[in-house]
This record gives sequence, C-alpha cells and structure tokens, in this order.
Amino acid sequence: MMKDKRLYSMIALLAVVGMLFTACQPEVVEVEKEVIVEKVVEVEVTARPDEATPITDFAGSPPVFYTDSWTWPNQADLLAHMSRGKFYIPVQDEGQIAVIDPDAEDYGLHFIKVAYVQPHHPWMAPGMRHVFINFQSEGKGDHDAYGWIDTWTDKITYGQTGINDPFHGAFSPTQTLLLNGDLDKKGGHVHLHNTATLELVASIETSGQRSRDITFSHDGNYAFIGHQGYDPDNGLLGSVDVLDVSAQKIVKSLGEGRCRSGKMSNDGSVVLYSCDKANVIIAIDVEKQEVVKEIELPEGSGPFNIAFRPDDKYAYVGLKKIGKLGIIDIGALELVEALESGTDTNSTYFHPTASLAVVTNDGADSHVSILDSEQNKIIDKIDTGGKSTHNGHWTPDGHWFIVTNRGGDTVTLLEYVEESGTIEWVDDIVVGFGTNGVLWAPYFCGEQILTVANAKNTQNLPSTDTDGKCGELPS
Repeated sequence: MMKDKRLYSMIALLAVVGMLFTACQPEVVEVEKEVIVEKVVEVEVTARPDEATPITDFAGSPPVFYTDSWTWPNQADLLAHMSRGKFYIPVQDEGQIAVIDPDAEDYGLHFIKVAYVQPHHPWMAPGMRHVFINFQSEGKGDHDAYGWIDTWTDKITYGQTGINDPFHGAFSPTQTLLLNGDLDKKGGHVHLHNTATLELVASIETSGQRSRDITFSHDGNYAFIGHQGYDPDNGLLGSVDVLDVSAQKIVKSLGEGRCRSGKMSNDGSVVLYSCDKANVIIAIDVEKQEVVKEIELPEGSGPFNIAFRPDDKYAYVGLKKIGKLGIIDIGALELVEALESGTDTNSTYFHPTASLAVVTNDGADSHVSILDSEQNKIIDKIDTGGKSTHNGHWTPDGHWFIVTNRGGDTVTLLEYVEESGTIEWVDDIVVGFGTNGVLWAPYFCGEQILTVANAKNTQNLPSTDTDGKCGELPS
C-alpha cells in the first residue's frame, strides 16, 4: 500500500503543470494537452507557505518593484523613506542564507539553513515581501529545487520544476508571473510560476541550452531569454529566444555566440545581450523583436553583465577577459571607451540618486571599482575582504551597499557619505564561503505587500506575525 502511494506521488506530468498546494501534502493534477511543451517532466511539489498569498496583486494598485537587474521597474523612490531592512545573501558553499541588517547590533547577522545544496541567487517578488531563490547545484546533490522566503518570518518553503537546476529569473511587470531559466545541459527551458498561488504554470522548451538571463518587455507581453550553453564542435550556440508569454511559445531566436547576459533599457525600447564567444553585444529593438546592430567589442574581451545608466545615454558591460568596463553609447550603439577596472570585470550597480556606481571584479583581484557615471571615469578602488567581488545591492535610500566576495568568507559593507559624496568601506562581515547574489528587503507591517498606493504611508517596522502586526526595530 505504501509502495503504491509513493508511486502515485511520482507520476510523470506534462511539463505544464498546475501545482496545487495543500496544507500538508502535495497533490498531482493532470492538465490540458494543448499547452506548448513537447517534453514530459516529473514534478514533486511542496506545501504552500502559510499566509503567503497573494505575493503580487495587479487587480488593485500595482505592487512595488525594487529588486535585481532584470526586473522592471526599479522604484527606489517609493522606498527611499524606508531606511531599515535586511540583506539576503545566499552562501553557496555553506548551504545557508545570511541575513544582515546594517543598522542593528552585530549587523543582526543570522542564517537561514536550506534543504538543498548551493543556494545561488535571490529575486525579490513585487510587493517586497517574498524572495524567490534558486539552487545552482550542477550535479552536487539534489538540484531540482527553488525556494520562497517570507521576509516577515524568514521561513523558506520549496518547489520543483521537474527540470535540472532552476536558474536566473525575472518577474512580469503586469501579471502575477515569474519566469526562470535552468542549467540543464540536455536542453533549455523556461518555467512560468503564478506568484499569487505558487503554482508552476508551464515549462517551455527553448532553442538553446542552459537558459540564463530573462528580461520582460514593459507591457509584459514578451520575454527575452539568453542561453549560456556552448558547443565549439557544433558551432556557436546560445541565441536569445523571444517568448510570447500569453501563447507560451518561442516565436523568434536572435543572435548567436552564447548570448547569455541581458539587460533592457530603462525606457523599454532596446534590450542588449552580450555574446561572449563572438565578442559582440546584440542590440534588439523590443517592439520589432529584431537585432538592429551587433556592437563589436575587442577580440577576446568576453563581454558579460550589462547595466544601463538611469538616463539610458550609456550602457556599461563587464569585459571579463580583459579586465575592463566597456561603455556603450546607446544613441550610436557603439563602444566608445573601455576603462581599466580589475580582473574579470563583471557588473555595475548605480547609486539610486548620486552619479556613482560600484563595479565588481569577479576574478583574482580583491577590490571593487567606483565609477563616476557623469565623467565616465573610474575614480576609486575599495579593497574588500575577499577576492571575486560578484554581486551587489543598494538600499533604496542610497545609504548602504553590500557586495559579495565569492573568493573569501565575507561580504563587504560600503556606505555612501552624503556630505563628501563618496563611497566608503565600513566592514567585512564573515558569513561563509561562496556568496553569490544579494538583495535588500524593507521592514514593513500593516500591509500584506507594498503597492504604489500604500508604500509611502506604510511604517518601516518589522512585522511580528503573518497578520502584519507591527513590532519594534532591532537596536
């Protein structure tokens, strides 16, 4: 009898699955077959987080976005009064997530232990309460898992996609929808999650392998999907797929050469993807869904992560293999300068209000570079507590910045000093080895999520329970 029950819970489903969550036990549901997926996948679901819905709600006032470099819009102004909050930092080699409040005693440091190996990157769901996190195990244990963290309780619950290694994600600006890629070497997929119900809606096969960065068009109708799979024996792989979100269908594939790292302009008109094996950046007209130009870069430069200046006049790309920060003139779609930064120059993080940015160097060097984005010059370098500075995030008031050091056991806390207009080192905080992503979440209470309508009037205090009762700030 027990054997039959176990077999029933592991029945292979179509890759498009409506995940039904019960209070204590998963239930398998068969869905209609016209959904656009060819591959049958096996899905095991977990219990819904208590009091966790809705994560986003577009029926009333839109939820606030302030998250990663792939989700739009980035509404720091709506949260600028919320000076207190927590940074969430996956510590990949330790199997835990560090939580830091820079204003609390001993930085309020505590850890969330996770059930799966190598927690990789966090994404803040619209509404600023829940964190989606993927686990990049790549063969090091059970690797079909993602998690949702309730920032009120720091409780984490898990789900599975049925495909190896769920990876980078992005939230729709118009629907209760999250897309994430995966690192499956046998083929690429994107997975659609309903963030109001925590259901896995669909798993759609893409044209390449190891799907990575995903960027939504501002109307939410389309998503652009990069790939980091590469096979030198069979030509350059890794185009940028265009997903029709409502049809759940790939409608175009653009570019070639492992086009994995992407970012959309702040006005939503153009999306850039770096194709590191071809040493080009492809510029895609979002409305036409066409490549309008291949931006040529120095031979062997290995372009990686991209960021747009807030006014969209320039975009900045880490030229990883030559240790420089490339500057792209968006009007001309040309590389105009390459600044010395550090080994494996990676990502650029703009201050919410000042014309400064932190540039990470994901190699042997142990520093971040400080960019003056008005002058387009590197004006300072700040030593960190470990090599391979990787990911970073500003608080929306622009006071604190944390950068992760993958080549050490610390993260580095930086502070923007308004009086001098400078970014200064504060401390290296020991959290464990292998820190990857980082993001900030505010303390708030009295509302289930933060929306455009309520954000500026919501108290910057922690919630003491899932009903949203207000507590006191940690000292």
